[in-house]
Formats: sequence, C-alpha cells, structure tokens
Amino acid sequence: MPTKANSLVSPPSRTAMRGPGSMRQANEWVVLRHLRGQAPLSTSQLSSGTGLSRPTVNLAVARLEAAGLVRQTGLRTGRAGRAPRLWEPDVDAGRVVSVHVSSHRIRLALADLGETVVERRQEPAQTRDATQLVQQIARLVTDLLEGNGVARSDVHSIVIASPGIYDPASRRVRQAVNIPGWDRPAVVALLAEELGDRVSFENDVDLAALGEQAAGVGRGIDDFVFLSVGTGIGIGTITGGRLHRGARGAAGEASFLLVGDPTGLPAGELRERGMFESSAGAEAIVAAAREAGLGADCTPDQVFTAARQGDPAAAAVIARETDLLARALVPVIALLDPQLIVLGGSALGRHAPHLVKPLVQRLTELIPLPLPDLAASTVGEDATVTGGIAQATAIAWRHAYLLSQG
Repeated sequence: MPTKANSLVSPPSRTAMRGPGSMRQANEWVVLRHLRGQAPLSTSQLSSGTGLSRPTVNLAVARLEAAGLVRQTGLRTGRAGRAPRLWEPDVDAGRVVSVHVSSHRIRLALADLGETVVERRQEPAQTRDATQLVQQIARLVTDLLEGNGVARSDVHSIVIASPGIYDPASRRVRQAVNIPGWDRPAVVALLAEELGDRVSFENDVDLAALGEQAAGVGRGIDDFVFLSVGTGIGIGTITGGRLHRGARGAAGEASFLLVGDPTGLPAGELRERGMFESSAGAEAIVAAAREAGLGADCTPDQVFTAARQGDPAAAAVIARETDLLARALVPVIALLDPQLIVLGGSALGRHAPHLVKPLVQRLTELIPLPLPDLAASTVGEDATVTGGIAQATAIAWRHAYLLSQG
C-alpha cells in the first residue's frame, strides 16, 4: 500500500528570513525560483518577471553567482545594442539521490540540481529483514556516490520512497504491510544514522504521481489522479498543480476502499491490507488466475498476456479486475472530478494501455458523469524515482540557498 510531496520550491524558513537581511534574502529567493522555472533569462527579463527593480535583481544575481547558485549561460542576441548576459541556476551546485524501495526491488538514481539523472542503479530488495534492508540501501547509496566521485557533503537531499504512510511525529512508516518490519520505530532512525540528516521519507505512489507530473502524461495538467496497482494499491492525487497529502498524510490510501468481495478473506487481512487491495492487487490477480486453472506459478503479466491472446479463463480474470478498478474509480471521479486518470504500477505494467478502453466502457456503464481522460503511465517503472528526483531537487535548492547564507 502506498505518503506525499511537492516538486515546487518552498521559500526559505522563517528563521533564515529574520534579521536585517530578510528582504535581501527574500529577493534572492524570488530570483532563484524564477530562474529555476524559466531560465535562461537576462536581468531585465528577471526584473519584468518578478516585479523587482533592475538594481535589486542585479544585486541578487551577483550574490547568487558568488554563492555558486547561478551562472552565466550566454548572451541574448538578435537585438540592436549591447547583448545582455543570460543567467541560469548552476545545476552543479550539488547532487540529490532518489531511492524507491518496494517489496521486490530497490531502484535509485543520482541527479544534478536540474533533475538530470547522472546514473541509475537497481537490485533485488533484501526484504526478509528490515535491518538488513536498511544496510542494503545505505550500501547502494554509498556505492552510487563513490562510483561518481560525489562527496556526501555535496548531496543536499536523499528522498526514500516506499509503501506506507510516514508519520513525522513518531518518525516511523506505518501501513507498509508488504515490507516486513518496515514499520518498526527503529527503521527511520537507522536510515537517518546511515545516510545523514538530509534524508526524507515519502510514499511511493505519491512520488509516482509527481513523476508523471514532471516527465509523463501529467505534465502541464493541474488536476489528475495516478492509480497504481502492484503488490499494493494506492492513488496519488495532484490538485491545483500540487500533491494532495491530506491532514495526516494518508490521502490516497485506496487499498481501504470497500471494493471487492470480502468472502473468504480473513478479517485481519481486510483490516491490514484493505478490501480493494486484497481483491484487486497483484496477489489477488494471481489467486484468481489460479482458481481459473491458469497454473499455480503464473504472474499478472502472464495473465494479461493470455487474455490478450484470447484465453477465455484469463479474459474472465482481467474482466473481473477491470470491473474492480472501475468501481474504485467511481468515487474518485465523483468526489474529485479530475481531468485525467493515469494507470500504472507493476501489476499493470506494459498492459496498462490495453485497459484504457475497457475501463472507459465500464465506467460509462456505472455512472452518468462526464469522465476524465484515461491514459497509461508513460514514465513506467521509473515514475517513483523520477518523482523522488523532483522532490529531492526542490528540497536541495532550499538547503543549498540556506547554506549560502551561512
């Protein structure tokens, strides 16, 4: 089961803005944020875009350049007179790391502050023991940094995404039932001890939604929903261009929707995993296929493939799955009215595009409301890592700026 983040840059903290330099810092931050979104820009363009005076912008740019946060990238040509210099954020001012921990695999990436990936790595997750998993993550991060000659001090943010809800009050991840021991109170403390105080924790599906917003079909769309179906089931919601977390970070825990048939499911499993996940997650697809006589060792991918090849038993399993997904999306559409619904997750994988048409048909049968567009994820298995890079970069720019202030 799949907590939540935002790729937008937050302003420097109140503490950093106190004192006689607070107005100067605010101006510098506005200039840096504007450059992050629209570079390269000249100082006159920055003045026009931010509403700050030219002298104020010149001073801010000079200070940001001295701090190593912006750099000249060229000259604007095509007009008479002296060509103005163009500025951009210095994406080499630091590095970020995004880590995605699932029940089967660890994926991670090193990126610069422009969200450009330097290197990706992955390996099977050692999830039988949470302490061993922490050590594996720490080793992978260390090897990734050393392999690219990056000092730990140059890493401004490490974002770790996993199933579950991160509770900052108790400093633990809750509801991560698909990774044994991951909800132990010591896990977060151990990771912070291994990786330092620049580590933060996020929900995997939330970051997948941010990944689609940053580099997928959600780019430029302010209101959309990302539905992930894998070992767990979850929803990441972008509303007004921002990730919706809810009051306690639990928004999107779609596994608890009362969708499916609870018959034969233990009460403890229903409470821990939720009816929807127990009925429609990867394990449920495999169980339904097994009951249909498709073999004891089949995978969701094999079931989808068999259904597309005309196997009637597999087609019945996928029709059931489609119905469950549609029934879960009805309240989402009725309550949120999103512009777009994105389908993804390890269970759907490359078959997600083939679910779009039957899902639209079933939704049309279930509700009379105008339907959002439906689309398969275009970022795929990298969605969570991509969203983690976007989130880590937003954190990193603030951290780098605050460091520059001493």
